[in-house]
Amino acid sequence: MIHPAKSVVVASRGLTLADFESDVPWPHAAAKTEAVAEEGTIHDVTVSSLIPHSDARGSLCELLTTRDGRIEPIVHVYQVTALPGSIRAWVYHRRQYDRLAFANGHFRIVLYDIRSNSPTFNLLNVFMLGCEQPGLLRIPPLVIHGVQNTGNTAATFVNMPTKAYDLDDPDKCRLPERDPRIPFSFDIGEIS
Repeated sequence: MIHPAKSVVVASRGLTLADFESDVPWPHAAAKTEAVAEEGTIHDVTVSSLIPHSDARGSLCELLTTRDGRIEPIVHVYQVTALPGSIRAWVYHRRQYDRLAFANGHFRIVLYDIRSNSPTFNLLNVFMLGCEQPGLLRIPPLVIHGVQNTGNTAATFVNMPTKAYDLDDPDKCRLPERDPRIPFSFDIGEIS
């Protein structure tokens, strides 16, 4: 059980909820790019821009909101820390969509469509997302994907998959990073 680092009852200083001011809207809150599948993008993959809102204290970046339209329920959320140069590849899911949010660091995300019934069968996409181009990538089931931290420092990304992780039947299928049947080399950063 986690306990507070310190708990102390202090004398009232006259502070009330009425002393707080309401937030004002962010200046470019309406500028968020809708989730779109652009020409050349694997079928059913969407990417949306994420807009950090900064001030003297740092920044805040919304990763997913119903203000942008209907979304699948949020059932499982986790953060991944990737060491510099690290590669997490290759995986696909049978039932879930991955919703990967990249708002810091420098990441290369590679997707490969081997769904024989897909209109984008054998198409490979490479996305560069992170602090310079924050984005939310929605990857459908059966699309192979890998993520590489291309930066010089540890960085994080967040996944909000559409299905909760099932300990008894994990929805994750893996191949080694250097499987020659996938036409991409993370070592040289290009199609092999």
